[in-house]
Parts: sequence; C-alpha cells; structure tokens
Amino acid sequence: MSFAYLASTPGLKHNYSLYAVPAGWVVSMLPIWWAIGTAESTSRGTYNNAMPSETWGNLKERLPEQTYKRVIRAVAANNNSHVNLPLFASALVLGNLVHLPSRTLHLCAGGYLALRFAYNVAYILIEDRAWSYIRSALYFSGVGTCLTLFIKSANKLATLPW
Repeated sequence: MSFAYLASTPGLKHNYSLYAVPAGWVVSMLPIWWAIGTAESTSRGTYNNAMPSETWGNLKERLPEQTYKRVIRAVAANNNSHVNLPLFASALVLGNLVHLPSRTLHLCAGGYLALRFAYNVAYILIEDRAWSYIRSALYFSGVGTCLTLFIKSANKLATLPW
C-alpha cells in the first residue's frame, strides 16, 4: 500500500452517497428536536405533542424573549430544511442514475450536509439583521451543491444520442 493511496480520498471509490439522504433528514430534524428540548427544559409542559402548531404560538408568555426567538427560528429552520430535502434527494438520485463519479456525489452530499448543519445553527443563533446574510450565504451554498449535481447530470445526459 503506497503513501499516495493513503493520502488519497480513502473510501470514496465506493458509492455511499445515498446514505446522505437519511442523514439529511436527521440534520433537518435537529432544529425541531432542539426547540422542543429547549422549550420543555425552560418551561415544563410547554410542548404539546397533540397540538404542536399551537405550542409555538403559545410560547411567548412562557419563555424568556431570547429563548422564545431562538425556538421560533429553530422551527422555521426545520420547516425550511424539509422544503429543501426533496431537492437534495432528487439531485443525489439523479446523480446516481447517470453514474456521476462517486467523488463528486460524496463531495456534494457531504458539502450539503455540512452547509445545512451550519445553516441551522446560524438560523437559530444569529439575531442581528446584518449578520443574517451569513445564513443566506449558507443557504444558497447548500442549494448550489444540489444544482451542481443537476447540471453535471444534465451534461452527462446531453451526450447521449437520444
């Protein structure tokens, strides 16, 4: 075994990219799990699993202002993540169907997951309007990884003779 092999991207010769879809779901759920845990630990009995939508509307009086705003932003981050999850999953499936290199699939999938995690943290913690553009940059960078897969897949399909 050579040093060049060890220094290369070990494990990326096999395609594990579709495992990123359930990982993406977990990353999407982290903000809501955090919101529920934070609301419950701050004010016991706050979260109502039977009526979760009503829970978020009734928190303002029960939580400190900063905690309330973070919980509401966490719920919004969760909602946004689930809106983007189909784009991510379909981009990965298409990339796999056209046999994009596994390195490309892994880099885009890993990049999306890392950017999405950073986006969630930024969404919850950033309170200043000027700093909120960091969150927007993270969002568009994550979408960019998905669009990269679509474009690379389209380029590969464009070479087919049908």
